[in-house]
Amino acid sequence: MSAETLAAVFSHLCGQGRVFVVDGCALPVCERCFGLYAGAALTGLWLLASGTWRRGLPDRPVVLANVAMLLAALAGGLHLVGAGPAWRLTCGLWTGHVALLWLIGAAGHFHRAARNGPPHPPWPLPLRLQALAAAPALALLAVLFTRLVATGWVLWTALILLGAAALLAALLSAVLAMGVWLVAVLRKKTSQEMPRAENGGR
Repeated sequence: MSAETLAAVFSHLCGQGRVFVVDGCALPVCERCFGLYAGAALTGLWLLASGTWRRGLPDRPVVLANVAMLLAALAGGLHLVGAGPAWRLTCGLWTGHVALLWLIGAAGHFHRAARNGPPHPPWPLPLRLQALAAAPALALLAVLFTRLVATGWVLWTALILLGAAALLAALLSAVLAMGVWLVAVLRKKTSQEMPRAENGGR
């Protein structure tokens, strides 16, 4: 697929105002969206490698860190804090990381709830520390990318496509799991109300 075709496809999702130029060719999305998809792709790889995708929603320390990352990214998106490619890329990386982490966690949470399974246990300390290290690690990656990377257009475009696919799959999984959970809740409620109605009619 050519660079022009990819740019046309992603133009429906991204304004493509400020883009990184690699190998003399612009990436198909803006700096912030590149971070969004790259952050999701990297997070997906970490979730698979560490087995965290089976752990459900994160616990409180990770939640607080995720909220702080999103607030910082929001401030960047509103142009209240920072400027420049490294900051825009950082904001995108943080957003993509949190989005995929929570979509995958929500899918696991609703899937277990639909089966009336016990709640997920708290994340073990090593995984919690890894999740807490995501913010500085991704910020460092953003700085290194903007200062050092001048080649690898195919690699970075593949990372964009991988991140977009990961976000779409995670979103569909979360919505499907929530739908299954809602059906299970309604069935349980109906089964509980039927004996009451029968007893009331006697």
